[in-house]
Amino acid sequence: MCVGALGSGHRRAAGAMSRAGVSGLSCPKSQHVSRESPVDEDRYATRMRGHRERWEARASETADPRLHRASVHEYAVNRARALKRPYSARLDGCSKRGLVIKCRCRGWRGVRWFGCRQHLTCDRCRAQRSKQLGQRIRAGLEAAADGAGAGAKLVLLTLTVRHSGDVAADRDAIATGWRKLYKALRRRWGAGWPYVGVWEVTAGRDGLGHVHAHIAVVWPWRDWSEVRELWLQGCPESERITFVASRRDGRPSDARSVGNYLGKYLSKGTESVDISRELRADVVAAAYNQRSVFTSRGFWRPWCPVCKCCGWPRVSAQYRWHGAPYQPPPERRPPEQIALALRERAGPGCA
Repeated sequence: MCVGALGSGHRRAAGAMSRAGVSGLSCPKSQHVSRESPVDEDRYATRMRGHRERWEARASETADPRLHRASVHEYAVNRARALKRPYSARLDGCSKRGLVIKCRCRGWRGVRWFGCRQHLTCDRCRAQRSKQLGQRIRAGLEAAADGAGAGAKLVLLTLTVRHSGDVAADRDAIATGWRKLYKALRRRWGAGWPYVGVWEVTAGRDGLGHVHAHIAVVWPWRDWSEVRELWLQGCPESERITFVASRRDGRPSDARSVGNYLGKYLSKGTESVDISRELRADVVAAAYNQRSVFTSRGFWRPWCPVCKCCGWPRVSAQYRWHGAPYQPPPERRPPEQIALALRERAGPGCA
């Protein structure tokens, strides 16, 4: 199993752990600080009510074991139960558990902390995620540019719509318009093309939220006025589309500059001071079950982080949680003899 790279702080902590054992590892700050909810909980619950009711209905539909597998029903029940919890409960579990990892460097051990995956509101998860996705986006753009042939270039598109006051509706309008534009251009020029896009939400002048989509495409020469007309036909809620094909210094855009540009928006989140807790709740609810990075088919390249010293991937070094031991609910606990075998397999120093 490949795992992500560690920061410099975790490498120092991992070195201390390798000398003093697992108990010598210092826990991250998020384990000791109680977080105030970054969103308006009442507004968030209202925005998520429709999703929660759909999962509850799904749980009722799959309750009969003769028609559906037990795992399908259990999954729906757990999703509905999770949506009843306050949003802050998702952040409380960030970086409290982890996995001891190793590579081929002799004697080196590290810890990969498991985050809350709420990158819109969690600084730690957003920093790690933006770093990894930025590397993958650059690799995908390099491969797309190399395979595009002569005359192709990287172009950055910025898509916006008129403010409606509803973040979810604006996001759906842009997504629908982009799909229509892609199909229209394929009919016009007879072939698809590689692309990757990210989302951004700013407060806007009215503070109700302004949604943008930043998309990097690999195109040969295209008539931008024609593309603009097709975009406005596919997305009537929009008034303009922006094209950028060069950097600030006048040189053509390359995979590195475009990857850094898109990575900037991945690292922004919703922590800006001009974004209220109410708007933050709208943004988080609108992103539920939605892709934060959308790409063309086949854009991603095989990717696995490796150690910079030995060049080998970092893999699991144990079979137990590090930190507070995991306690499954009574109905999911294994028989005692299996539990004993698991503890023996974990080995000394892993409890």
